[in-house]
Amino acid sequence: MNQQLKIINILFILLGAFIFSFGIVNFNMENELTEGGFTGIALILYHLFGTSPALLNLIFNIPLFFVGYKLLGRLSFIYTIIGTVSVSFFLWLCELFPMHIALKNDLLLASLFGGVFIGTGLGIIFRFGGTTGGVDIVARLMKKFFDVPIGRTMFAFDCLVLIATYITIGDYIITMYTLVCVYVGARVIDIIQDSGYSARGAMIISEYHNEISDEINHLLERGVTIISAHGHYSKSNRPIIYCVVSRNEIPRLKQIINTIDPHAFVSLLDVHDVLGEGFTLDEFKKPIER
Repeated sequence: MNQQLKIINILFILLGAFIFSFGIVNFNMENELTEGGFTGIALILYHLFGTSPALLNLIFNIPLFFVGYKLLGRLSFIYTIIGTVSVSFFLWLCELFPMHIALKNDLLLASLFGGVFIGTGLGIIFRFGGTTGGVDIVARLMKKFFDVPIGRTMFAFDCLVLIATYITIGDYIITMYTLVCVYVGARVIDIIQDSGYSARGAMIISEYHNEISDEINHLLERGVTIISAHGHYSKSNRPIIYCVVSRNEIPRLKQIINTIDPHAFVSLLDVHDVLGEGFTLDEFKKPIER
């Protein structure tokens, strides 16, 4: 097996597929809710005709695999195959052994829990390089051939599925709770995606920039960049220290700054992705195993 196909990624994609499928079967299907994307279409057909979403998931995605192979690249394509097939398998398994979590008298609870499970499952799958095919491939094709933003395509498709939910099922309450489920799922996906990068960027302005930089290098073992800047009011040069540290190093960073210069101006920034030494590379410029 290619070294790039890390076992840990595959295991987490399988875990995410199980969590996603558990939520779909035990909250959405059990309580007549649908979803966004191709899964939503599969659930609409399930509620109308009793067709298994596990089977429909494969039927919908197989044609897209042939179209999206070159677009995704070999590694992403393999992860997508694993994600899609495992979702169908776990949907079938959860249908075979359902938990029967009936919450029709409390659809808000059903939509919230459905969104949490679906978002958690998809978030894990996306975090480890996989997808579940479907709208993701369609969105990439739209971006490549028509320059339509990926987010816009996915949002438009979800809206169409929600409209189809109302037209076919004819229940605006179900449609509204499905919207809650879709929204919660999207937010949970964002949370899981961002949680992988527990880092903060710090911009520090101080007359003692050399001393602070030395202490950051020595005590935190983090790299520092000095940015040339000019104060508008003071009309003097004001070098800016920029560094990226993990969230749990923030208290130590503040302590260093306060000890050397309690009057320093400090701005902390959320960092959503970090590549390079100390985060994805070690001191020898070798990839850090995750």
